[in-house]
Amino acid sequence: MTTPLPISFFPSLLLIPAICFTICHANSNLLCIPSEREALLKFKNHLIDPSNSLSSWVEGGDCCKWIGVVCHNSTGHVHQLHLASLSPYEQSAINPSLLELKHLSFLDLSNNNFGSIQIPKFLGMLESLTYLNLSYAQFQGAIPHNLGNLSKLHYLDL
Repeated sequence: MTTPLPISFFPSLLLIPAICFTICHANSNLLCIPSEREALLKFKNHLIDPSNSLSSWVEGGDCCKWIGVVCHNSTGHVHQLHLASLSPYEQSAINPSLLELKHLSFLDLSNNNFGSIQIPKFLGMLESLTYLNLSYAQFQGAIPHNLGNLSKLHYLDL
């Protein structure tokens, strides 16, 4: 025979989902890390973006809400950049400010026009990368040997 729970116990059962919701969504309004926002703005400033596809990338804005940027939902660190076919960018430079994104694990620059530059050697120093897509980005020249230093890389498309 089971003992019925007292009615006074039920309000405390309702408290459990409320606590979980508060903890799980506490960081949903988390702004990006200021130094990472600045790194992304430096990166953007070296791109030629004729279609203004990165118009959401503005000084003082929450970079976690910018087009193509994905932040970790509990830390606010930028961990993904989805920048395939956004402009496509025309003969742009890739600023090494991306090195300041220490938690960057996903970088997609595919289907852009970087036709006048080589694949930047500094990409081999992005230690957290697990995904790198540079396909159809029209880079020229040799593939940097230090891309082999990306020990966490699971996906590479050149």
